[in-house]
Amino acid sequence: MKFELVDRQGYIPDLNYGEAKSELACFIPSNYSFRQVSYNNGEGEVIIDNHTWYFFFTQEGIGIQLMDGIVTLKEAEHFLLAIKSHIWGENHQQVQIFMAGVTPK
Repeated sequence: MKFELVDRQGYIPDLNYGEAKSELACFIPSNYSFRQVSYNNGEGEVIIDNHTWYFFFTQEGIGIQLMDGIVTLKEAEHFLLAIKSHIWGENHQQVQIFMAGVTPK
């Protein structure tokens, strides 16, 4: 399942990537422990609570994809809201959360 965090005005704050082997810490709220699996050009995979998540950039914002594991919609929403607050701050109201998929042709 893919999700996107999109600011209505296209604003993404500057991200401060973490140290080597934890660059993707910039996406992950501090109250979540994670292990980084891969990293390449600002994107990559992390494992959080035995779930593999892939972080990447989209044309409009930040993409988050559940690569391995099962979560409820409520758990996904809680995680995405925590990421939104971590990146944009608690008071930023312009960010929308979307479920994304391939559009049939």
